[in-house]
Amino acid sequence: MNIENKKIEELTIEEWGKLFPIKIHNYNLNWVSIFENEKTLIYKTIPNDLILKIDHIGSTSIPGLGSKGSIDIIIGIPKQKLFDQKIINNFIKIGYEYCVQPGYGAEYMIFAKGFNRKGIEEQKFYIHMTTLDHTEIWDRVYFRDYLIDNPNVAKAYEELKTNLAKKYSKDRRSFQKGKTDFVLSITKKAKEESVKLN
Repeated sequence: MNIENKKIEELTIEEWGKLFPIKIHNYNLNWVSIFENEKTLIYKTIPNDLILKIDHIGSTSIPGLGSKGSIDIIIGIPKQKLFDQKIINNFIKIGYEYCVQPGYGAEYMIFAKGFNRKGIEEQKFYIHMTTLDHTEIWDRVYFRDYLIDNPNVAKAYEELKTNLAKKYSKDRRSFQKGKTDFVLSITKKAKEESVKLN
């Protein structure tokens, strides 16, 4: 199959590496406004009452932190609307691809935009859509907030990502795996501190 016709989840690690090599960019002040513009577009795309919560997550949501530059967005929707074909179709209309991504349980939807298979550089977006009680996904908010409140930890995370990007620039899976222990450790710490404060 021609690589341009493949779904995102059908791309091999080698194809990912060729099309979208990992590079950590310096923090860009525009990332916040890019998120806000996309958020506005999302609210125009599906009825507002379906969006129970929407958040900017990932490295682009943390001031001063270097990142690959893709904008990660998490959206909470009612349980009965998960995998709703009308929602999927509406996001396709604004340039998103609906992806099937294993590893986060059944009640999880992901949309991606900007992953041009023709070699044209575009702004990349990931939308993680699930219910409000999907803790594995929403835990990313704890991680984000902890790094915002602890710039020294954010700096350590950036150094880790930069080193991993140099080592695994064309191996997305190993890059992600290399971050896992750090992310889980900080998320656990963030949740424990949140409980103490409340």
